[in-house]
Amino acid sequence: MKTMTLAVLVSLAIPASAFAQERVLGLLSLPEVFGPRVCAPFEPSQVALHAAPNDGAAIAFIRVDQNWSFAPHGGCEGLEVSVHQGSQHHDLPTREYDYEMPGAIILEHRDGWFKVKLHERSAWLKASPVDHFMPIADLYEEFVGVTAINRSFTGRLSSTPSTTTGPIMPRVVPSQPVRVLEIRGEWVRVEVLSNSVCTAANNGPPEVVATGWLPLHDREGEPSVWFSSRGC
Repeated sequence: MKTMTLAVLVSLAIPASAFAQERVLGLLSLPEVFGPRVCAPFEPSQVALHAAPNDGAAIAFIRVDQNWSFAPHGGCEGLEVSVHQGSQHHDLPTREYDYEMPGAIILEHRDGWFKVKLHERSAWLKASPVDHFMPIADLYEEFVGVTAINRSFTGRLSSTPSTTTGPIMPRVVPSQPVRVLEIRGEWVRVEVLSNSVCTAANNGPPEVVATGWLPLHDREGEPSVWFSSRGC
């Protein structure tokens, strides 16, 4: 299947200096533009983007430029989605919440409004009744067994959910398999595993090699732990 092309608007109200401080809180499904599932026929509708919640004037729209095309003997391809603001368009950051199902990356939400991460800035949209918000904690529970240290994160475990001085704990590295045990505020408690469940056939069942706390987000606001939406 061809890679879906998305685009977003470039210039919005939030300054670049503030953008790096915003934290990824979860994902938002947008079946209006991605459909209810991969290759499912659907009638697309545009999603309005705003500079702020309850702002009456839309500054851009997420639209389907080309819907799915279906081969005679099965399969589909060709869904193209972009954000339109005049003639400008840029890639929209997304992450999969299910197999080949992208969701918008959410930085903040209030009263049914969601701030969506864009290429360089962010914008707000009003969720429709068919949109579904998935907080990070729910995603960790859904994909238990296929979580790992995010590619952008390195650091040491902490013995408590704080930055206070304590015993020197083991260091974690990107892609190291973990199991999420608990989230408390801006901290996540994990078990560090000897290997992934995906390699159990060759390496044996995963064993817990360390347990401790990590910051829920890195300095750029990215989650310290992420999951594989496609399983093994």
